[in-house]
Amino acid sequence: MRKSLLLIVLSVILVATTAISSVGAATKSITIKVRHTQLGESKQQRLNILNDVLKKVQKEVPGVQFKLDGVDSDVNRKEKLRSEMVINNPPPIFDLFGGSDTQLYVQAGRLLDLTPILKELGLQNKFISLGEFTVNGKVYGLPIGGYQEGYFYNKEYFKAKNLKIPQTLEDLEKLADSIKKDGKTPFAQASKAAWVPLMAANTLWARYAGPDISAGFSTGKTKWNSPEMVAAFNKYADWVKKGYFKEGELGLEYAEQRNQLIRGEAAMMYDGSWASSVFADPKQAGDLTNKIGYFPMPKVSNGKGSQTAVNGGFSNGYGFSAKVKKDKKQMAVIKSFIKNMYNDEMQIRGLEADGVLPSMKVDAGKLAKAKVSDLVKEIIAVGNKSSGAFPAFDSLVQPDVNTALSEGIQKLIGGKITAKAMLDGVQKVQAEANSADD
Repeated sequence: MRKSLLLIVLSVILVATTAISSVGAATKSITIKVRHTQLGESKQQRLNILNDVLKKVQKEVPGVQFKLDGVDSDVNRKEKLRSEMVINNPPPIFDLFGGSDTQLYVQAGRLLDLTPILKELGLQNKFISLGEFTVNGKVYGLPIGGYQEGYFYNKEYFKAKNLKIPQTLEDLEKLADSIKKDGKTPFAQASKAAWVPLMAANTLWARYAGPDISAGFSTGKTKWNSPEMVAAFNKYADWVKKGYFKEGELGLEYAEQRNQLIRGEAAMMYDGSWASSVFADPKQAGDLTNKIGYFPMPKVSNGKGSQTAVNGGFSNGYGFSAKVKKDKKQMAVIKSFIKNMYNDEMQIRGLEADGVLPSMKVDAGKLAKAKVSDLVKEIIAVGNKSSGAFPAFDSLVQPDVNTALSEGIQKLIGGKITAKAMLDGVQKVQAEANSADD
């Protein structure tokens, strides 16, 4: 009898303990690091969207906490994330570029295959293009939005001086000369980060050598030091010598070039469509709020290929560590994050609040009702009139090649190297990178 009673008591204790343990396991808190690049006032709206998405995830997945890790985009891409990938210790959720970055990390087995998750969530056909994040038919990253690049300009200044939108590169240079004679800087620019001047340079060489040339560098089909490429960078170097850019640009951070335009020091600025939100915000744009226009890089006489193609695409978004696949709770977080970040509501919010072009096939009726600035409408119109888009070079070439060109463009701006010598050096690094890939 006593033995039976003891067994019953033990059984009750065991069941109770198991139940308590199960509850504890179900509500066990985990902390997930989220690497983002939404730093500074100009990216506050994007950070707000991220925070709201994370709050929704917390409601759907009990016991999850998030640690936001904000890092400069260039530092994250070229240094921090790359070093973390080497030791297989990236954050579970992180800012990711498509193209060569994604291909490299997939080859190392570092990225989570999102193909089955997209199918489960019914999102497999909702994106405009996942090409830059697709490797061997599988998807490893999701673009947060689209972009295109072109010239932003001060509409009031152009009207006051009776200046016209340039149709050819010769027109653009005459325009720059006129602005310089008026005591202003033709092109706002801040080149401490090399990717900034490389935006305009990329489209310039696409006008000279054709929009498809960059796709051939990593295969050896095309060369960095071809005559057309040299001509494009000689033209860029000529612009530097003529004083079309602010003196001391190599020491200026990216945000400063927008300030040059806002302060009235410069009349034009080559930048990505993401910059449009700055000029719709009175706190940032001041008196120039809603007074900025947009036009594409004009055509080059005798240039190769399409002369209306724009540098644009869907190259930046979020990726996820392959290591989370072993953890059911982390996988639940990833699925919830994707569901709440990638939908019509957030796409339209990004367009309205920050001028980020949708990366998804948003419902036409909802898109038509979106409240966007005249500037965003101009940007969309330029894209609609173009022959198409070509991706930025850095999504097509190996990281070492990107580094070589980044160092080269800054030396070119500083007058320490010629265009031909710079491109010879980049081509040498390209050939070595191609050989290493074989």
